[in-house]
Amino acid sequence: MRAALRLYVLTTVFSLTGMPAAGQQPDEIAGKVFHVAFEGSDANPGTQDRPFATLSRARDAVRGALRQTESGDITVLVHQGTYHVEEPLVLGPEEGGDGQRKVIYAAFGGEVPVISGGQPITGWKKHPDGTWTAQVPAVRSGGWQFRELFVNGRRATRARHPNDGFLRVDQVGKDRRTSFRYRDGDVHRWADMDGIELVFLHDWSISRLPIRSIDQANRTLAVKHQIGGPSPWAAMDWFEKQPRYYLENSKAFLDAPGEWFLDPNTGVVSYRPRSGETIDRVSIVAPVAEQLLVVRGDGDRRVKNVHFVGLAFEHAAWMPPEGVYWGRQAGTYWTVSAKQGESDHREADPAAVQFELAESCRFADCRVRHVGRSAIWLGRTCRGCEIVGTTVCDAGANGIMIGEGKARLVEGKPWWEVVPGEAASGNRVANCLVEQCGRELFGAVGIWVGLAGNTEIVHNEIRHVPYTGVSVGWMWWNPRERDEPRNTPSRENVVADNHIHHVMQILSDGGGIYTLGKQPGSALRGNLIHDVPTNAGRAESNGMFLDQGTGLFLIAENVIYQIARSPLRFHKGWINTVRGNYLVVGEGIPPVRYNDTKQERIELVNNRVVDTTDEIEQAIERTRRTAGIEPKYRERLGCNGESGR
Repeated sequence: MRAALRLYVLTTVFSLTGMPAAGQQPDEIAGKVFHVAFEGSDANPGTQDRPFATLSRARDAVRGALRQTESGDITVLVHQGTYHVEEPLVLGPEEGGDGQRKVIYAAFGGEVPVISGGQPITGWKKHPDGTWTAQVPAVRSGGWQFRELFVNGRRATRARHPNDGFLRVDQVGKDRRTSFRYRDGDVHRWADMDGIELVFLHDWSISRLPIRSIDQANRTLAVKHQIGGPSPWAAMDWFEKQPRYYLENSKAFLDAPGEWFLDPNTGVVSYRPRSGETIDRVSIVAPVAEQLLVVRGDGDRRVKNVHFVGLAFEHAAWMPPEGVYWGRQAGTYWTVSAKQGESDHREADPAAVQFELAESCRFADCRVRHVGRSAIWLGRTCRGCEIVGTTVCDAGANGIMIGEGKARLVEGKPWWEVVPGEAASGNRVANCLVEQCGRELFGAVGIWVGLAGNTEIVHNEIRHVPYTGVSVGWMWWNPRERDEPRNTPSRENVVADNHIHHVMQILSDGGGIYTLGKQPGSALRGNLIHDVPTNAGRAESNGMFLDQGTGLFLIAENVIYQIARSPLRFHKGWINTVRGNYLVVGEGIPPVRYNDTKQERIELVNNRVVDTTDEIEQAIERTRRTAGIEPKYRERLGCNGESGR
């Protein structure tokens, strides 16, 4: 396995923002130009005829060029080739531009370089039962473990029981945490007990942890750690008396096409091929690198004006800390601490592509897919950054993240009292396709905005996710404890003209759009939201779930239909205006549901509860023309050959 950065190239079109257009040659690009290519060498000068071999070498050349010149953009053009990385490309303040010039990493011509954190697995052998196996020496020696496997560009299924759907608990144990009784015939005492993982579903999050024992005589399954973090709602039967679960990672479960199993003792990985897959024409990759790209400032020095255009990022690994994942919400979690019985609340793990202390950076016409963790994060105090025309597909956790769940604070102040200037602000996500997120952690969301202000989430399509489509805000409020929600940096956030559908596919208590906390000057406007199924857990799912303390929002001109429950639901809501929305409801279902919310605080103005087919179709058609990915981006966005619409 190699640490050098090398690239695959596919196909793209550049944005019309001063970046090189598709098919342009280096002599058409102003400023200094470096080249990276598969056949290059890091001993070369980085010209088109004698290119570098790695992006890390190009980064060093950019740093030198910035020191030598005071004006002009610097462009790194990446040519076709396939290379894998074990460590991310890291850019700091000295590798960025300034207020006048850009540093640009872009695909050459009409190509799309792929930066892969994966390692190909080769040497497959076919067995009489149809199973394929390969030896991975680095696993056997203890130097490598992985939880994801990608076959011909598709995520394979870690061997699980049952193959589809979920099992149901028969009765939880007395402590509601460490054991439960299973239904007759659901669970057996398998040979490789040590590696089996329980995946337990709460209403809006999951737990992942190893099992301790299976008592067949009493039909009891026990776990090595408690199920769920320290919050009372994480108890097994808090939401349902017979909650859902399944088991993962036993060779005994390897019985369906597309499933795989890794034996850490022997280093043998086994795979059952899908229909049409042949052993002599297959590409199988497992992730090595945890991150692929990190753009991070240092103290008061920010990384400025770095642009990534037309690049693809694939295969980033994720492992649960201490072998346990206690999901809290949107990828945040509790960990088991060193002290027995205590836990530590953490933010989501770093994303495959991570920006921190970055300013005026841009991620355009790119692709991030096949990662075990969150895909892209504009994190700590990012300002004026943009993600545009990008596809995020097949992420283990969240798709795109903006802001933080725990802000950096003045010493002695609580986490929510960060001054607005120290929070992420002025960032934008536009014309992106975000789909198939939460593949490992079902409680993840498509686009998450935490403690952040002046954020725009516009003209995106978010689809096929297990939980919420778009989440905005990160402050809860209990009206019995405080008269008014707390102030946070979350303000003037706009979620507008997005197409959000087929969300809440596994978990409950969320929606197409989910909000938290008082956010002055914020708006949810012109969104098209549909296909939210009946909640599987206790709490209902909605077109929009406006949760604790949601306040000072304008909710206007949205079209919400094919929602199994109420299109709008306020829970412990504050003061909001709901105006000019088209809401389609089923018989006996209220268009707006109020949970522990004073109705007089919600101003309803000129909303239409639509009940005729013609009027529904007309409202949908009008909104389709403006909501979702704009026409110039639609043709080039997609995942695994799917179009963006």
